Parts: sequence; structure tokens; C-alpha cells
Amino acid sequence: MVSLCGLLVLVLANSVSSSYPEDEEGANNLFQSWKQEHGKEYKLLGEDFGRFQIFKNNLKLINKLNGMYKGKMTFAANKFADMDPKEFQRKILMPKRRAPTFESSRYIKSKVNDPLPDSFDWVPKNMVTSVKDQGAAGSCWAFSTVENIEGQWAMAGKPLTNLSVEQVVDCDGMEDIPGKNADCGVFGGWPYLAYQYIMKTGGLSTWNDYPYCSGDTADKHHPQDNCMPCPAPGFNASLCGPPVPYCNMSQSCVAKLNKAKFVNGLQLSSWKAIDQNETVVAEQLMKIGPLSIAINAELLQLYHKGVFEPHHCDPKNLDHGNKLNCLNI
Repeated sequence: MVSLCGLLVLVLANSVSSSYPEDEEGANNLFQSWKQEHGKEYKLLGEDFGRFQIFKNNLKLINKLNGMYKGKMTFAANKFADMDPKEFQRKILMPKRRAPTFESSRYIKSKVNDPLPDSFDWVPKNMVTSVKDQGAAGSCWAFSTVENIEGQWAMAGKPLTNLSVEQVVDCDGMEDIPGKNADCGVFGGWPYLAYQYIMKTGGLSTWNDYPYCSGDTADKHHPQDNCMPCPAPGFNASLCGPPVPYCNMSQSCVAKLNKAKFVNGLQLSSWKAIDQNETVVAEQLMKIGPLSIAINAELLQLYHKGVFEPHHCDPKNLDHGNKLNCLNI
């Protein structure tokens, strides 16, 4: 796992404009069409007005950011355009934290001798599953972990398979007491602990056998559609904070986990960390396969496309887990 501010390329389905209207009428017209496009409904009294004010402020911010970055990366009114930054941080990202450090034997030893290519991508090599939507849940760490394993499974010559992220969200209650880290379901977690959970439990189900349901995704715009799983066995409230006030036991790990449905032959024996030097990261990406990474994602809320490389970014404040598939130097 490495901490990066750049090198991450994402594709989000957004409404894109060269310049968004900032006047009241123009912004409101766009807001109405944006709500229809994204299936947004606000039922609380006054919420529509409040969301519009946030949306309008975000249009101004998008125009400002697009002017600053001049096409190197672009920003747009995506499905998060009615959230202010604090809400996005609370609902989608994880609490900011520093990268854990491990004993030296845990790191892959690497000396880069050969020149790196201008670009490299695992997607056309059929080592990367389809883009997923975590929805309104802090489960990015589980996606990062599982998608890394999917890549390793494919690299081993096995069929490219969508594995269960929900199993990890529901069932992983691993903790690192000395490091003061824990896996906390929809409240965040760490890939290095998730690997240990998968090693301990003996495997993973497929996505179809244990489908994702924790987040308010693009296909489910209402909180009542969330499956509301209970905290994982071993959930550490001291490190994670208080558990959700209501949960559905029938949609939780104790009711849904079936080890008989684990993917045959898929077992983890160990895991390794990679040095944070970006040249080493690039070399290991090409050598090992898609990597689990953690980044500072403050500007990802309204991101549209391009190489994510903010002008100002503290790589020590990590708040989003992702997967690195490609490089472009």
C-alpha cells in the first residue's frame, strides 16, 4: 500500500460543461436537470433550497478549479455536486490518517534499474474488473483490498472474477491495537488489516454470491434501500467510534456468510507493502499487477477526468482507498 497525491486516473459519469452558469436563474435551471439526471429527491422541508445553495457554490468552485488546472485535470457537476466538502468527507471518504509503518521485512525490496515506459495499463490486459460504485458509505478501503486481490487472481491465470466487497465490509473486524487502526465497516478501514481478515477467514465469496448493498449507490437513491448491516464481529468501538444505532441482523455477516461459497482455490498466504517512492511504485505496478493504494482525496468530490495531481496536497493525510491500474509519465 502506498500513499500518493497523483498518478490516479478515474472515470466518473458526469455532466460536463466548459463553464457553468453562476447566476441564479441559470444555476437553478441546471440544478433541475441535474436532479432529474441523478434521480435526486429531497423530502425534508427546505432541503431543496439548501441543496441548491450548495450546488450553486459548487458550480463556482468547479469553474475556479477548471481555470486553475487548465485541462490537465477537469472538474464537473457530478452526482456529489449537492454536497458540501464536509458532508462528502463524512459520507464518502474516511477520517484523515497517516499511513501505517511496518517492519522492514514487510516491504518489497526494489532497485529500479531499467527505464520506465511512458505509459502502462493493466485494463486492456484483462486484469481489472469493472468500475464499482461504493455509494454513500466509507467502504473504499474494502474495494481497494478486494480489487487488488481480483488482479492477483487474474495474474495467476485464473478467470477475471468480481469478488465480494460486502463480505469484507460486513465481516472484517480486524484491529491493530499498537498502531491504533481498525477495520470499521462503513466508517473506514485499512487494506493491510483486510488482507489479514481474508487470510484468517479462509477466502472470499464472489460478488454475485455476496453482493454489495452497504452504500446508497447510483441504482439506489434512497437510504431505506441500504441493507443496513450490523457491525462486524470484533468491531472495536474505541477505535472505530460508536456503531450505527440501527442495523438489520438478517443482512449482516452472521446471517449471510457461507464459506461453502468461497471461490475455490482462492486463499491468501501473505501480503507486502511497497515503498512510497513513486518510481518504485511504478516499477512494482508493472511487475506485480494492480496495486491497493491510499490517497488524499480532498479534491476528488467534483473530479471528472485527467491525472489527479492537485497543486496543494498533503500525502500524509490519507482519506481514500483506491486501486492503481496504470501509469502515465
